[in-house]
Amino acid sequence: MVLRCELCRIEVPDEHVLADHNNGKRHQALLTARQRFETSQNSSIYVTRIKADHDEATLKTFFSRFGSIKNCFLDKEKHVYAIIEYENIDSANKCLEQSELYQLDDGTRLKVKPRNQHEFKSKRMLISEQEFLNINKEKEIEQHAALIQALNSQSTIDEQAEAIVQQEKLPDEILKLREDFFKELETMFGKHFPGAKLCLTGSMANSLVTTLSDMDLVLVLNDTYIEPQRLPSSSNNSGESMTIDENSCSNDIDIHQNKFKRNASDGSSSRSLSPTPQTSTYSADELLQMTIPDRLDCIRRLLRSSAAYVCHVQRIAQARCPVVRFCHKQQKIFCELSINNHLAVANTDLVRYYLIYEPKLRSLLYTIRLWLKQKDLVGRGHRFNTYTLFWMVVCSLQLDNQQLPSVLSLAERAHHKRQHGPWNCSIPDISQMEKKIPTGSIEQILHNFFKFYSTFNANQYELSPWTGKLETKTPESKSFAIFDPFEHDHNLTSNLSPSNWQKFQEECSLASQVLDEFSKKRLNKSWGLSLILTRKSLPQKNFSHEPHYPHSTNTIEFQTEQTNEQELENQIQLILKDVLLFEQVNYETISKKRPASPPNEVTPNKLAEKLDKTLSSKRRRTDDDNYTLTTPATGITYSKEKLYFQVAYRTWQDRRKLKRSIENDHQNASPYEREKLISKKLQEDSNHHLEMPLYMSMEMKFLPMTETEHNLRKVRIYFEFQASEQHQLFVDLTHFLTLYLPKMLTNPAAN
Repeated sequence: MVLRCELCRIEVPDEHVLADHNNGKRHQALLTARQRFETSQNSSIYVTRIKADHDEATLKTFFSRFGSIKNCFLDKEKHVYAIIEYENIDSANKCLEQSELYQLDDGTRLKVKPRNQHEFKSKRMLISEQEFLNINKEKEIEQHAALIQALNSQSTIDEQAEAIVQQEKLPDEILKLREDFFKELETMFGKHFPGAKLCLTGSMANSLVTTLSDMDLVLVLNDTYIEPQRLPSSSNNSGESMTIDENSCSNDIDIHQNKFKRNASDGSSSRSLSPTPQTSTYSADELLQMTIPDRLDCIRRLLRSSAAYVCHVQRIAQARCPVVRFCHKQQKIFCELSINNHLAVANTDLVRYYLIYEPKLRSLLYTIRLWLKQKDLVGRGHRFNTYTLFWMVVCSLQLDNQQLPSVLSLAERAHHKRQHGPWNCSIPDISQMEKKIPTGSIEQILHNFFKFYSTFNANQYELSPWTGKLETKTPESKSFAIFDPFEHDHNLTSNLSPSNWQKFQEECSLASQVLDEFSKKRLNKSWGLSLILTRKSLPQKNFSHEPHYPHSTNTIEFQTEQTNEQELENQIQLILKDVLLFEQVNYETISKKRPASPPNEVTPNKLAEKLDKTLSSKRRRTDDDNYTLTTPATGITYSKEKLYFQVAYRTWQDRRKLKRSIENDHQNASPYEREKLISKKLQEDSNHHLEMPLYMSMEMKFLPMTETEHNLRKVRIYFEFQASEQHQLFVDLTHFLTLYLPKMLTNPAAN
């Protein structure tokens, strides 16, 4: 059951949400504004037959005999009327009763009547994406809980993926309404542009649509190719142009931003409710010869005058692919229409071909899209979109034993060649489809997808569905890059932020661990995709190997020629202990349950016990018995692979101040020895002593080598610190280590 707030012009799912809305600040503010508006109207009179020499002072002096005046508005352009607002309604009523007294001193007789009553409408009737999600929060949580329950009842991950498709896909009755809406638009444009064709593109055309998907349309007037606009990089920072840039080739985006609008909106939308007179019609050639703003204005006027069911019509001219955006009044379908966007039509046909060639792509895309939606990595802005995700899945299969053909090979086999501008957009007919190589299960493909992207070297390689191969990255490319299958110079992830790419890789690594450990059904427990689709990342303690390390400032990554992991770890220990004066703590002695050391003796075991009291709570089973160690809660997970250190001196601060004097006094010493002397000086300075020691752990991992990395190994070092109010110290120390360690490791004197 859907309920409606007539004042705010919004719909809510149930009475409980409506009650919360009525108590909210927005609704209460509108109630107060409506009361002021109605009181103002009832306390005002409308005065006509005013002469040019009359002013506000004259009117106020005359009408103040009936009561105190609050406001006086005089029409200064035509000077034919005035509105007098009294402090209270009684004064206005008294004035209206004295009709024979409306004669000014100059003999002018004024005509007075009640002010016209208008319906209250708020000036701004917009609801943002966040407000929309908050209103529907309970409904969304219920749907998510129902999905998790449905997934846990399945027997295999392949069945779980199919259950996701059934829940996420658009219901048939709503899909039918959208199709009818498209046919109405098709008829309307056919009348005004004979011979033109309205094409449905994107997810609606490929049955990948969800409830919040746009309807992407292309008005094909003729074969003229319109090259996408090359916008300056600064324009990509604006939300509007960036959004359309992501959607330039029928990229379906699932999360609308600032597009949920109430029926009575601002000036632009209210004008669309009453059709404007139809302007002169233009032919297709005349339309294409116009400037981009004029061309979009022509389509905008056509929609407003000929489509009574359309509202909120606006042009988006400053975009890579300019569009007219509009909405269906009742169905709340948001549409974006471009002109002669042949690449969008060709891309839609290509996506449809791949979906027929490999039907599992649909389940894979629905699953990955929902997974990233839960992680807040899909949508507008600096995130992924559905179109990009589709080609990421295709590329992973192209590189996995060529389970999918490259777009180039498809273009070469096509009987009917199709060229749009400089781009070869040929696609074989369905009848030309060759027998495909059998692919694995959805579980295997998902696992390979997560493995591939969790270790993908985005700094060195880029993806191209056109060739189906890894391409060496050009120097000007930044972060992760995957290029459009036809428009080879268009990076689909140009707006993806580095932080979101890093987060995506980490989530891929975590999802891969879930499939490794919980891919089989467990009685009365979540498993498989239901674990992956949690709203937040699972805690590290849920996994028995390869713990997940969240990206933060405590991760250091660099390349080295050293291939022996133990030798490299020894070098790092020397730098931390000998140069920076960190004291290593032997944490293993705790699990052995050895007798306590004498009270006055400071030993590694004593320090470890102190560390045990200050670090966070995790459970770890020892190797020699079934004893389980419990420690108070912070954030460090104990492991044999980790090294633990106590930090008592601020050796990372003020090093530059001492560097010059040390170099002058010890010119013959090696750089490594001079660094040790700097730390020794800092140790002697009482200002660099910590009142309470810091405790940290370190773990080092060699990352997998790529084909082109013959002599270099990539190393990643993870640092974790105890929970403490001294957060800034950890930030400063981590920043120092990030710069200092790689530099010292390249110094031969450190060996």
